[in-house]
Amino acid sequence: MIYLDYSATTPLNKEVLDAFNEANLKIYGNPNSTHKLGILAKELIDETTDIIKAILNASAYEVIYTSGATEANNLAIKGFAEANNHRGKHIISSPYEHSSVTSCLNYLAKLGYEIDILGTDANGVVDLVELEELIREDTILVSIAMINSELGILQDLKAIKEVIKKYSHVSFHSDMTQAIGKINVDVTVCDLVTFTGHKIYGIKGVGALLRKESINLVPVIHGGKSTSVFRGGTPAAPLIYSLGKAITTVYLDFDKKSKHIEELYHYLINELLPDIAISHLNSKSGIYHIVNISFIGLKANVLQKALSDRGIYISTQTACNSDSSFSMTVKRLTGSDELAESSVRVSLSYLTKKSELDELVNAIKEIIHENS
Repeated sequence: MIYLDYSATTPLNKEVLDAFNEANLKIYGNPNSTHKLGILAKELIDETTDIIKAILNASAYEVIYTSGATEANNLAIKGFAEANNHRGKHIISSPYEHSSVTSCLNYLAKLGYEIDILGTDANGVVDLVELEELIREDTILVSIAMINSELGILQDLKAIKEVIKKYSHVSFHSDMTQAIGKINVDVTVCDLVTFTGHKIYGIKGVGALLRKESINLVPVIHGGKSTSVFRGGTPAAPLIYSLGKAITTVYLDFDKKSKHIEELYHYLINELLPDIAISHLNSKSGIYHIVNISFIGLKANVLQKALSDRGIYISTQTACNSDSSFSMTVKRLTGSDELAESSVRVSLSYLTKKSELDELVNAIKEIIHENS
């Protein structure tokens, strides 16, 4: 098996699994209980929160634990909008957001909120001049993902913040699901930050929203004492502990991991792809972890299935939109139907080997020959 779909999800780090299992077996009390086992579970959560805050330099934030990034994005966007609709109903976003963000914006639009989508340059980077032009007295939120999950487009959050900070009535949310654990991030430029465990070699089912303490929200999930008044439900102490372990381990030897991924990226696009005449690189700027390629004339779903049959796993686009072989994201960036219907995403990891990329390219050549 060759796994090259790390942006969809990552394999579980054994250290994270061991930590999760140990917590389940030894500290299984309800964190809301006042007996010793409950207190130990509460202390485990508090210690994990301190670790996450330290790693992300997020001392000025509350860590709100959720079931993942989708829930975190819902709480960040819908919860913020409802809590602040007395100040305005105007929100600004980008055209390269995850479906858990765009679905929230579409939902709010039906409730009477006005959503403006920023223009971008040829690389998908948002237009900062237009951003400032769009900000109004009733603008309450700007929501822009740091990294797009399909093309790896990297937004300059610090530059965006420089615009937003001129307007004290506007808050800034970023979905950092594809950024945390892949690159060094500065969460302090944002008021709300979302991420999840299963993108950083952690367990599925746990994520977090970082909320700057001045930001008010309305809960999406009500009832049940939790670690936060903004999210109900019995705290899942072992899952929360595993998230802390995941974010700790993913940043160990981080420079070495990053250098390896950069080398893999250049090896793939400079030495292997040029041998395939019909290949076209769509992701020409952004992070090294995500390589989006079109093989012109070969439908994306045909290529993906043929590779899967050979035990090589890539994606046609984001896992949340994978029912369609036509990528609206690639269409939006390139303007080409031909590239959009033939694009696939190869996502790399520090676990990836050069030999796996050799096998990928050789398999693609065989499949192109079979379908020509």
